Amino acid sequence: MSGRRGELLRGRRQGHLAGTAGALLLAAAVLNPGAGLAQQSSGAPIATDRAGNGTGDPGRAFDPARAGMTSAGDGASLLAGLDHGPEPFDINDNRRRRPNPASSAALAMQSAPAVAAPAAPAVAPFNPVTPAIGQGAPGTGTATPASEAPHMATPPAPSGVSTPAATGAPAVPQLSGVPARIAELVGGSLARFAARPAEQQALAAFYGARGYQPAFTAGGSVTPLGIAALGAFSGAASEGLNPADYAVPALAAHPGEAELAEYELRLAATTLLYARHVQSGRFDPARISKDVDPTPTVPEPLAVLAAVSSAPSPRAAFDGFAPQYDEYRLLKLQLARRLAEAQAVNHAIVPGGPSLRLGDRDPRVPLLRARLGIGGAPDDLVYDQFLADAVREFQRISGQKPDGIVGRGTLAALNEGQGDAVAEIVANMERWRWLPHQVAPTYVMVNIPEFMVRVVVNEQTIHETRVVVGKPTNQTPIMSEDMQYAVFNPSWNVPPGIIKNEMLPKLQADPYALDRQGIDVVRNGRIIDPGTVDWRRGAQGYSFRQAPGERNALGRMKFMFPNKHAVYLHDTPSRSLFQRDVRAFSHGCVRVYEPLQFAEVLFSLGLPGAGWSQQRINGLIGGNEKYLNLKQRFPVHLVYFTTYVDGQGQLVTRDDLYGINAATKAILGLDGPRRFADRGAAQTMR
Repeated sequence: MSGRRGELLRGRRQGHLAGTAGALLLAAAVLNPGAGLAQQSSGAPIATDRAGNGTGDPGRAFDPARAGMTSAGDGASLLAGLDHGPEPFDINDNRRRRPNPASSAALAMQSAPAVAAPAAPAVAPFNPVTPAIGQGAPGTGTATPASEAPHMATPPAPSGVSTPAATGAPAVPQLSGVPARIAELVGGSLARFAARPAEQQALAAFYGARGYQPAFTAGGSVTPLGIAALGAFSGAASEGLNPADYAVPALAAHPGEAELAEYELRLAATTLLYARHVQSGRFDPARISKDVDPTPTVPEPLAVLAAVSSAPSPRAAFDGFAPQYDEYRLLKLQLARRLAEAQAVNHAIVPGGPSLRLGDRDPRVPLLRARLGIGGAPDDLVYDQFLADAVREFQRISGQKPDGIVGRGTLAALNEGQGDAVAEIVANMERWRWLPHQVAPTYVMVNIPEFMVRVVVNEQTIHETRVVVGKPTNQTPIMSEDMQYAVFNPSWNVPPGIIKNEMLPKLQADPYALDRQGIDVVRNGRIIDPGTVDWRRGAQGYSFRQAPGERNALGRMKFMFPNKHAVYLHDTPSRSLFQRDVRAFSHGCVRVYEPLQFAEVLFSLGLPGAGWSQQRINGLIGGNEKYLNLKQRFPVHLVYFTTYVDGQGQLVTRDDLYGINAATKAILGLDGPRRFADRGAAQTMR
């Protein structure tokens, strides 16, 4: 990227990082004491008792009504607010995929000759696969690199292991010391270390391939890999996780062989749990509703162990499991700031009462000044212009209408504590784990609660515009699929749900109601007279189609990323809705403001070098339907982020349009009793 746009984006992104880096440095000692070897399950700032269904323990299914959701449904301001009218953009640089270091290491480990185990482990048979971490959306380009992990060679067999003869039955290895103890544990029940069969199989395969030699411990102490693992576990709060979920009892001062083997497997199994939680989340998102349908990348357990054990920097390998999106990192910085501050100042509650407007006199004014950090005389009760401006700024960053009026909503936001902000950040960080782990070099992101769409290239926003999303009763789903083609002058084939719930009642009252909207009634491929149908019998056997034209509900074009929810991005004839602050009016599809500009940017990426300017695109409008296929595809992410960092580096909170944020907090226990993320019951645990 070059020119003024690139400078603006770089400057804004640098501003974000500068605004929060100091706080992260301040919080580092508090959040990530990686040098400590023994992790204690002390009071964590985020959770303290069992997590229930979301992470694997048997328990009640999540109840949206109990969480305060009217209906469940579907995230991200991302860094820069752009000026209008982008020039055609071209990134025809033909990137190549890098080999996945974790997959390479795991494959090398599987292909190496393994020492025979003394007994078959009590887990399901291990079936070699091609493991990968963070494969992400298909065909989207090179992932954001984590740690480089070379191929892992199987270490030499421990002394005392007999060499199999060239013919006859293989010899049973003669193990001693800690490897013998590890082999005994692997040959027994691994369920007490790892709940998931796949993780049990990975533990058996990993230690079998290395002759049951320990990796996290050696010579009675903890290796650099073990130190990195303990540092990641104790510093889990910085990733929005609870360190108590990954507590490993401290190793004794003079441990015996059995204790070392037990400790070794505890560290390995907890590494698998941590990697899974930090990369793909702590519960199945589909528990919230059928419209919450993302594609998180669950790490392959054997690849996790291969990556951390063979990486030149174990710490970097652990860091690589966390989401690699810049917006996640910005939230992480904000979390660090708030955890470091630890709510050092407790603000007095501003009492309720009549709405405060400019010029009002009210005894709550001094409390309001104190809450917003504005000086003033204690006996000055006038709500003046200076205070009103501070209230407007607070309303802006808290996702409210910046009108300067202190009503019930503003008072509630003012009286929220630091714990509330931490819970909001943690819940939104959790939803970042629902995206494909591999960061595509190019992607489109629609943040539903923000009513915005952005086109992102190399983690830089190159275009953004307003959108209209689904109503709470017709929610836009959370999902990811590849953008494939565009349709100009589209017809609209009315979905069955709209026919049943909206059109049939109109036809029963007036058979020609849809005719006046340009919608044809079709039966057996022929347009019929709607006045000849008894609509009291229902609409079965009939379809409804709106021909291309000015009144068409899809406008002049639609952008297709085929998916099971049958949603897409499109133009609209109802353009006045884009001027509203809250833009939830559709039946689930996403309406795009200024679609010609949006199309120009998309085609510069999907058809690089083809010269699809707005003028050329405009020539496709009119007449019959026309299709334009993209040569280079990239993912479209429909996301749900209610809290994010804006272009000024401020933490912004939006209304929970569909109740998904409340559901996330309820499942994680962030809105009530603190909970542990679970290690068991694989059917409900991610």
